Amino acid sequence: MTKISERWKHNGITKGYCNICGKYDLLTKDHVPPKCAITLGPVLQKTVSEFFNTQEPVKPLNAKNGSYFRTICSHCNNKVLGGLDVAIENVANSFKEQLSQYMNGMNVYPFIRIPFDSISFTKAMIGHVLSATSVEDCKKEPVDSPFYTPLKDYVLGKNPSFEETHDIYYWFYPHRMHISAQSVAFMNEGHVAFICALHFFPIGFIITMKNEGTYPAHSTKLDLEDKFLTFNMTSINYEYTTFPFVNLKGNQMYAISNGHTCVSYPIIK
Repeated sequence: MTKISERWKHNGITKGYCNICGKYDLLTKDHVPPKCAITLGPVLQKTVSEFFNTQEPVKPLNAKNGSYFRTICSHCNNKVLGGLDVAIENVANSFKEQLSQYMNGMNVYPFIRIPFDSISFTKAMIGHVLSATSVEDCKKEPVDSPFYTPLKDYVLGKNPSFEETHDIYYWFYPHRMHISAQSVAFMNEGHVAFICALHFFPIGFIITMKNEGTYPAHSTKLDLEDKFLTFNMTSINYEYTTFPFVNLKGNQMYAISNGHTCVSYPIIK
């Protein structure tokens, strides 16, 4: 009998603690990635371990209207994140336009630069990272966390910056599947980095603790003073574009909580 994806365990509640502001309220659907930045349509869903590692067949969930998480309240969804998503939309659209020119040989320079609003873009991306979680997190009152609390405070406007506690890295992500993940522990050469990720075409995006991160060599660190996002378009590190979910070498390993990961991919007809 074919096993059904564990993703079904992490849906299905309507009230709980908002995973951004912490208020107990009705929970609303947040599309991750935001629907303004992708072509919305039916997708199949598995956890990261089911998609990348499981040897036995796993039946995916069928999400008829794209990938979403019912983990944040209406205020955070519509008032906090809703007005910020245009920053992601602008970056994604501009990147796709320049990428088309690059692939057609109109630009031979191996970098693409995208103008962006650093505050709105990072708040929106971090907000969607926070919402892409298990409903189990919404069943209990949130507690302070050195990783997540500063990110929530930044999104809510309580802190003017994330840069005192966290680093953000980004790169060109050339895949159709969407990946979201919280609380990934990645070990490389004895160093353990705590990572959250949100990847969707054409953007790969991770958050780490400040000065403690592990990240792909071709990625770019995001600073709030930046006026442009700069994407390295060389293919030399293609195998690391799904980082941290990559082929492990040497003593590398990663640990995940399945319920805090999701891979969504289009239905091939």
